[in-house]
Amino acid sequence: MYIAKLLIFIFIMSLSSAAVSAEEDFNADIRFLYVQKGQTLHNIVKRLYPDRVKEWPKLTKDIVRLNPHAFINSDPTKMKAGVRLTLPQKVVLPAKAKKVGVVVDMSGSVVAVDKNKVSRKLSKGYPVYLGDKVVTGETGYIRLQMIDKAMLDLHCFSIMVIEEYALNTSNRRSILNLLQGSLKKVTGEIGKMAEDVYELKTPVANVGVRGTEYALRVFQAKGCGGTIDADDGFYLEVIRGLVDVHNTAGKEVFAKGETAYVPVPDAAPQKIKIKPGIIQPEIAKPEKTEPEITKPVEPLAETQEEGDSMWWWLLSIVAIALLI
Repeated sequence: MYIAKLLIFIFIMSLSSAAVSAEEDFNADIRFLYVQKGQTLHNIVKRLYPDRVKEWPKLTKDIVRLNPHAFINSDPTKMKAGVRLTLPQKVVLPAKAKKVGVVVDMSGSVVAVDKNKVSRKLSKGYPVYLGDKVVTGETGYIRLQMIDKAMLDLHCFSIMVIEEYALNTSNRRSILNLLQGSLKKVTGEIGKMAEDVYELKTPVANVGVRGTEYALRVFQAKGCGGTIDADDGFYLEVIRGLVDVHNTAGKEVFAKGETAYVPVPDAAPQKIKIKPGIIQPEIAKPEKTEPEITKPVEPLAETQEEGDSMWWWLLSIVAIALLI
């Protein structure tokens, strides 16, 4: 009885396996296929790629090229049975990159790395795309004008990823991720409406705004471009409007002229006075110099008058001598 049940179970499993195998044989996403007796290459291509009729001739040639062992004299009509065919890989064309901004000013070394890990040097007038990671060098600086007219200045030693940027009527989103560096941003159209999604992410804290201007620095211990060295952490200065800074430890709203500091991700944002030169470059003050001392110029009138008096005196003496 036990053996009979076991045989029935094996039989059912074999049927299931055969069904799965048959299904896999004609699954266009698989990489290999075992040729069964009576099958033809034309039928295999027709069954595997029913929606790609125009590509059937090319697919047939590709299968013959990939499997010289499976055909007699490379003849597609003379396919051997019981051999394994390697199927052409499904080609997925990359989606066209979405342009989200353009370089309006830059200096030094700046590159962008796209979603496919391909890097390119940026120059004035070049576009930036959704998914780009923008990287500035030691002397690098770039100004981007985004599709919503936002202006974004990225300074040296910075890495920023453009995660989302859309200006559709029903989907206005701007999500940037500043992994490190210094950034100054003037918000554009995105962020002015209540339903807009605006987020500037950093490893320490995130920033949300409603139409404003601000500058920040994160994980950039070495100063550059006129800024000074500073402890690691998150620094922010509000230039115009209101800025919402939040992380897992808390949330705080900062107004024009206020500055924020967050040392680590699990510390709440706090309003403190930030040392000049950490966010905005220090402006060198002109050195004070002692005023130049000049000698007063003696008036020439008295000298001239003395000379004239002496001349008339001499003339008088000469005139008296002639009379005598």
